[in-house]
Amino acid sequence: MRDAAGRIEVQERIMFILKKLLSAAVQPCSLLLAVMVLGLILLFFTKRQRTARALLTAGLALLALLSLGPVARALVRPLETAYPPLLAQATQAVSTMPDGSPTPRWVVVLGGGKSEDDSLAPVQKLAEPSLVRLAESIRLQRLLPESQLVLSGGSSGMTTSEAETLAAAGVSLGAPRDHMVLESQSWDTIDEVRMLRAMLGDDRFVLVTSAMHMPRAMAMFRKAGMIPVAAPTDFLASGEDSDMLSWFPHAQAGLIVERALHEYFGLFWAKLRGQAR
Repeated sequence: MRDAAGRIEVQERIMFILKKLLSAAVQPCSLLLAVMVLGLILLFFTKRQRTARALLTAGLALLALLSLGPVARALVRPLETAYPPLLAQATQAVSTMPDGSPTPRWVVVLGGGKSEDDSLAPVQKLAEPSLVRLAESIRLQRLLPESQLVLSGGSSGMTTSEAETLAAAGVSLGAPRDHMVLESQSWDTIDEVRMLRAMLGDDRFVLVTSAMHMPRAMAMFRKAGMIPVAAPTDFLASGEDSDMLSWFPHAQAGLIVERALHEYFGLFWAKLRGQAR
């Protein structure tokens, strides 16, 4: 049994690495740079000048297009508008949810990345998505005073887990440590689903993650037979397309496009493997 479990774990880790490599390879920056490098090679080392110019022109044009704010927002909006913010107007503790149902016992926070620099304070270690998710979870836990925070996120190698960093950062922001439960073994979202399924069972829970990531997370937790209540945060599709400055290419829009395409790819991958519905 142990050997079979070990083989399954190795297979899962291999699939995890392959997924990450494939996701990185199909990101627009990687693909378009590869197209332009190929164009330069053809331009300087072959006689296929027309093909070289076409590749360089197409690569540069697509790179500029995907660096526009309106294009980034158009890609992100279908993801971020799938679920509304939870208790957005509440300013004091609530006894029931907006639909009249009882308040959940758990507020689950999915990890969104952290630094390994031990010279930084826990709050400073958290990547922006993790910090925003943590802040939202603390807000919701105060509105649901009978609930416990469940902080999720593993570690790479022998470093401190993301769950532990989230807990330390939460305490520094005033959240009570005795109201926190840590899940510190997961590598990615499907790992978090498996670990949290074992921890929470059939309990209904509030799920806090980035608005862009919420559709994939909800689909995966529901596929596992769990009952999440969506609490999206970290919204990126703000701003107006009428703003003239948003029509100038900028790096932030390109980063948003990469994150959006990562989510679309992740949802496709999860459905392909029967991990989401």
